[in-house]
Amino acid sequence: MILKNLLSMSGVNIVKSVLQFLMTLLMTYFVSPAEFGLVAFSLPFVAFIALLTDMGLSSAMVQRKTLTPDEAGAAVTLMLLIGVACAALLAGMASPLAGAVRMQGLSTVLAALSVSVVLSIAALGPRAVLERKLRYQTVAAVETAAAVICAIVCVGGAVGGWGIWALISYYVLVQVIRAVAFAVITRREIRPNFGWRRVSSILTFGGWVLATNILNFAARNVGNLLIGAKLGAAAVGLYGLAYQFMILPLMIFSWPGGGVLMATLSRMAGDEFRAEQNTAICAVLGMTAMVTFPAMIYLTFGLTYPVTAFLSPHWREVLPLIAVLAPAGAAQSIAAYSGPILLARGKARLQFWVSSANSVAMILSFVVALPFGLKAVAVIYVITAIIVCIAMVMIGARSTGLPYGSILKSLLPASIATLAGMAAVLAVTLGQVTTLVNWLLATGVYILVVLGCYVLFRHQIRGSLKSLLRRPLPEGQPLEAASAS
Repeated sequence: MILKNLLSMSGVNIVKSVLQFLMTLLMTYFVSPAEFGLVAFSLPFVAFIALLTDMGLSSAMVQRKTLTPDEAGAAVTLMLLIGVACAALLAGMASPLAGAVRMQGLSTVLAALSVSVVLSIAALGPRAVLERKLRYQTVAAVETAAAVICAIVCVGGAVGGWGIWALISYYVLVQVIRAVAFAVITRREIRPNFGWRRVSSILTFGGWVLATNILNFAARNVGNLLIGAKLGAAAVGLYGLAYQFMILPLMIFSWPGGGVLMATLSRMAGDEFRAEQNTAICAVLGMTAMVTFPAMIYLTFGLTYPVTAFLSPHWREVLPLIAVLAPAGAAQSIAAYSGPILLARGKARLQFWVSSANSVAMILSFVVALPFGLKAVAVIYVITAIIVCIAMVMIGARSTGLPYGSILKSLLPASIATLAGMAAVLAVTLGQVTTLVNWLLATGVYILVVLGCYVLFRHQIRGSLKSLLRRPLPEGQPLEAASAS
């Protein structure tokens, strides 16, 4: 069932996001924005190296109709060896980069985090094997265990006086657990070997995926680099925290949900199943919006009291950034599905060109806005992001034969509920939520109005749930086992 897999992956990402959010709040008591900025500045480099090393092969392994243990093993060894080389290169570049951007302590942090690159790559191939077999409950169990164990270590380290190294330990240790666990679970389905000719047939598809991922990465992370170089580490820390709030719906729903949707649609190949595919797509979009739309708009007013009451004063500047960026998070939570939908249909090249336009637009928005300060960066970013998201959804719908009206209908309950909730909050609080009483009142009214609107749309919501509870694989087309060869 699609719903079961979606709930499994969304559930684990909720756990991970809550843990990371709580760890971030905890770290604000032990580190300064500048120290936090060192990690925020380093993580994009680590993620980029991991992205290059993957070469799009993990997505190609999921999308591929057949995959033997030898093919999986050849792909895994290729990714792992390149990962070792790239991690060593990143560690060697740490000192020159730290000198170039004038961030004291960056070289040590970046070198330490480079270890996580190899470990992350070691986990990607085995996890892809599980995903193509729709074993998302197993994936979720491993990811949850890793996050919980490492969060405990991080908190203990912070209390014990490790400083920023408590946060670094989290990012490294979580990859250790993931790599070992996934390797053990798939040990009979992957036969490591150096016969890299076996994976030549999926390298073309993987190449387009890699190019797309690089562009998406640039669009998501160029901000930290430009802000760090222009405005300093403290500005990176503030923007990095606001950005973490903005991408919460992507981390919790859209990215894991997109993976589930791509794997499921890939198993439902064929024009004869187009109607079932489109129904499932609209149901996923609608259910995602029902959570992300009201949740992200709530951040525009709901964080005012908690941040001012519980965080250190030097973090209060993050509030206007979060309020501005939150609508972009809501829009991106829907647009993020366009990529997996196109990839499931085998349209990797089209997805590349869509991502090219997206990346150019987002990078230009930073270049134009940076001279005017951090707040201007956030404003220009959200305007550009919403325009790009609308275009991405339209392109994805048109290329897959999905009517625009069907998409709008699927998003209608969430849109009306969110607007009604905001109107009710403004009516009862006049926009003043700085006190505990007003914050509780605003939160309660918002939740009640949103849920009340969903009751009005209960028949449409019930239909979406039913479509997600159906069998994801067409009868007579069972998924082949990877170990069958």
